[in-house]
Amino acid sequence: MSAGTDDSIALRGAGLVSIYQTKKGFRFTLDSLLLADFCRIKSRDRVLEPGAGTGIISIVLAKKFPSARFVADEIEPQLCNLLRRNVERNGLLDAITTIERDLRYLRRSMAPETFDAIVANPPYVKQGTGKISPSSERQSARHDQAAPLTAWLNLQCLLKNKGRYFLVFPASRAAELLSLLRENNLEPKRLRSVHPFADKPASLLLIESVKRAGIGLEIMPPLIVHEADGRYADEMREIYGAS
Repeated sequence: MSAGTDDSIALRGAGLVSIYQTKKGFRFTLDSLLLADFCRIKSRDRVLEPGAGTGIISIVLAKKFPSARFVADEIEPQLCNLLRRNVERNGLLDAITTIERDLRYLRRSMAPETFDAIVANPPYVKQGTGKISPSSERQSARHDQAAPLTAWLNLQCLLKNKGRYFLVFPASRAAELLSLLRENNLEPKRLRSVHPFADKPASLLLIESVKRAGIGLEIMPPLIVHEADGRYADEMREIYGAS
């Protein structure tokens, strides 16, 4: 494993989170932080995070919602070791169970309708497109050759009826995502676009879908990341606990 860094970050509702991650290879990005901030977890929820990486999302959510319980799954052995390490260093061994399994086969080892929520930041580059990273960890995180989007959405069978599925995904693939959600009995209920600047098109979508829910979608105000001068916008400063 390559050399690593201890990164501490304060996020609204979660307080200080400490993550050890390698300098090269997979590192968490703003996508994961925004998804964790977007999620609405209820008291005593059981939550699954497939493709958990170093654990940033589950750790933030476990700190924000201490009565919920989480299962964080990561197939890459080195990342799973870091995931376990980060769960322990944040004092969350009672709240987060870590597993090392291929998400495509989770349905074989878990009972249907086990979870109240699923939270996922799936690979956003389709197989055969985009630049290939020399890091196998980054390839797994960015490219869907190992587990295409349909495999992630098939996990809906592990959701209880009216369970919630939270996702972050590129805005450029919005039509595809919304279509696949409905094909998998996941009705989009809440959507927020993320824009790098106020005058730029959306780069990401944050979506909450509900299993076997009726039609009705709330379009939230957009989230603007940067002011024109490059500083973080007001809400981003709130997310980072800097306001």
